[in-house]
Amino acid sequence: MKGAGDRDLTRLYDGAKASRTEGVALALVNPAASAGRAGKVFPELLPALRAGFPELEVALTDSPEAAQRVIVEWRRAHSGSPLLVAGGDGTLHEAVNCAVRTGPVQLGVIPLGSGNDFSRNAGIPLDPRQAVQRLREARARPIDLGRLCVDANHPAVSRVFLNSCSLGVSVRANALARQGSGRLRGWLRYGIAGLRAASHARLEHYLVECGERTLFEGKALNLTVANGASFGGGMRISPSSALDDGSLELVVLRPMGRLRLIVALARLQRGTHVGLGELSVTPAREQLRITPACPSPLEADGEELETSGTLTIDVLPGAITLLN
Repeated sequence: MKGAGDRDLTRLYDGAKASRTEGVALALVNPAASAGRAGKVFPELLPALRAGFPELEVALTDSPEAAQRVIVEWRRAHSGSPLLVAGGDGTLHEAVNCAVRTGPVQLGVIPLGSGNDFSRNAGIPLDPRQAVQRLREARARPIDLGRLCVDANHPAVSRVFLNSCSLGVSVRANALARQGSGRLRGWLRYGIAGLRAASHARLEHYLVECGERTLFEGKALNLTVANGASFGGGMRISPSSALDDGSLELVVLRPMGRLRLIVALARLQRGTHVGLGELSVTPAREQLRITPACPSPLEADGEELETSGTLTIDVLPGAITLLN
């Protein structure tokens, strides 16, 4: 949720707060999302959004810290009101992680990022105008979250994720996608980054346990624990995953030659990679324990963390309410 420069953009969009009454929704907007596209598009959406949420507070923010301050202040007065997030998956990740610490969450999403995988997974229209119209007519439904706990040689860090978390080549691909041209969006941007990352991929050794079972032990190009079907701008990493099935899916990509890897990445876009012999998908309702042989970078909804020692991941069934 980074913007240009160091200034804090946290402010009300129209300069005037709505009255402090019950049912005041907050629209949290990351104007820097999708290379600044969000900041240009959101003003066009605001009249329709206000028609559906007459008492609406709108805050612009360009950093996770600023977003947290806004959410905490708003939740003190409006703990049961909807949180509407306008941005990409990174904005959503930070907003939900802050909101779940303060009580039940009603979440609405306006997809204005470069990847928008959560919207794909939830069936939210990727056209932001259609998404706002859907919000005005939305029904509430409970959805799951994944929860991970990272041991990085200091007090453990606990985070929730909406789409997935990964170790391996996809972490490098995600970093390259962020550095890439803002003119490319969705699967094309992440697909090109994936090919670049795979060409310099390093095999890591992992031990993955679930309860008393060992689900995987050995070297792998990538491990993903999926809550939703898509990551990386529409790549269907776990086609059978659903946000409301009370389960996570462990997707392991084993070592393969470069040509075979290119084929796998091409099939990943359509979700037909599951039939490859080098790939396995295993559902998990119990807690997963992932132990890398050495400290490894980790990404959750595209946000990077460092991990050392054992990483624990479990599902939180029906953890938040989605307006959709």
